Amino acid sequence: MNNGRGKLRYLLTLLAGLTITGTVSAQEQAQILTLDNCISIALENNIGIKRAQNNAISARANKIQAMANYLPDLNAGLGYDFFQGNTFDQTAARLVTTTTSQMSPRLTSNVVLFNGLSNTYGLQRRASEFDAAEESVQASKLQVRADVLGAFLNVILDRENIKISDQRITLLQAQLEREERRVSVGVSNPETVYNFRSQLASERLVRVQAENTYKSDMLALVQLLQLDATQPYEIETIDLSDDEILLEADPYEDVLAASLAYSPSLKRSNLTFRASTYQMKQVRSSRYPRITAVGQLGSNYSSNGAYNPETQEPDPNATFNEQLRWNEYRYLGFNLGIPIFTRLQTNANVQAAKVAMYNSELDVTEARQTIVNTIQRVYLDLSAAQSTFQSAQENMDALTQSYNFSETRYNSGNTDFYTYLESLNNKNRAEIQLVNAKYSIIFRKKILDIYRGIAKE
Repeated sequence: MNNGRGKLRYLLTLLAGLTITGTVSAQEQAQILTLDNCISIALENNIGIKRAQNNAISARANKIQAMANYLPDLNAGLGYDFFQGNTFDQTAARLVTTTTSQMSPRLTSNVVLFNGLSNTYGLQRRASEFDAAEESVQASKLQVRADVLGAFLNVILDRENIKISDQRITLLQAQLEREERRVSVGVSNPETVYNFRSQLASERLVRVQAENTYKSDMLALVQLLQLDATQPYEIETIDLSDDEILLEADPYEDVLAASLAYSPSLKRSNLTFRASTYQMKQVRSSRYPRITAVGQLGSNYSSNGAYNPETQEPDPNATFNEQLRWNEYRYLGFNLGIPIFTRLQTNANVQAAKVAMYNSELDVTEARQTIVNTIQRVYLDLSAAQSTFQSAQENMDALTQSYNFSETRYNSGNTDFYTYLESLNNKNRAEIQLVNAKYSIIFRKKILDIYRGIAKE
């Protein structure tokens, strides 16, 4: 029976070795992802950032157009008329009864002299919208950095849990083999072997669940980076400095003030609100009179000839160039438009602009409250992690000593299996709490740096 058990153990060891070899081979080919590398990839590939950048390009075009609204336009035109029969040809300055063709080339320019400052408000509105669009890009980048940090932390904690589970399996496996040897020579109770086997099976199930959680969180990180999920990836371990862990965080009031001052989302909301106020003023300006000037340079041509200003007589043989020169004219005119009744359209537009302005003002309040809530939550988590770290460190030291003492007593037969197992469980829980506290401190500080604008590209 012992020989068969030994062969089975040999086969399991061989299979485990092959699995480890395959895993090592896969890891050698896996792409190593550092935290900075993940953030850079996410900033480059994120669709939301690209969309925000496209919106900024569009807003810039709108701003340029608003600046160009101050300039006069320039249009070229060409009129062509065809007559047959008795008609008075003004270009030829005589009555004709024939087939007549006439042409009138011209250049026309219009410029707005006054429109209730609509152009001014329009430019200020578009400039604010462009600035808001640029802040929207920065807000998207900030959110991506924070999301990557959260996803990266989950993967690291999952891997630490797997490491602790592997250590626990190794320890239980060694204890099981020890008890099997003792049972084989008749110095131990078979019940202890069964208990170790049951506990080892349970721990292997925990290990499988931890591995599944790791794979799920790793997939979430890879998808966040917009990478090929079919390729293998590994994350680089972050060095935990005791000095950085024990370093006290800045006061909450300073962190909040810096975050509010830097926040791209709050700046975007304020700029959007400013743009909405200019939009309302622009809509109101449509109630004012509108003054425009128009200038035109043109000439005329007729197949019947033209009036010669030099001889002051009609010339039926005038050439095309002569007619354009003789008939050249310049025109300058002014137009005044006064809106009297627009079927209440202006009132409706003003009301809609007011509602948009009020909503933009609410967006500013909401953006500010969101930042306050986020900083409060992250800072509270950081404070809790720092408090937990001190206690977890002390608890870890005490439970490690307790476990070592319990292990010694169990190996010497002075305590039972359940007391030993409880000591081991307490030690492992303390390890997990300590690791979670360490990484939580590091990552919460990094997140606060992001919201304060310290951690940039």
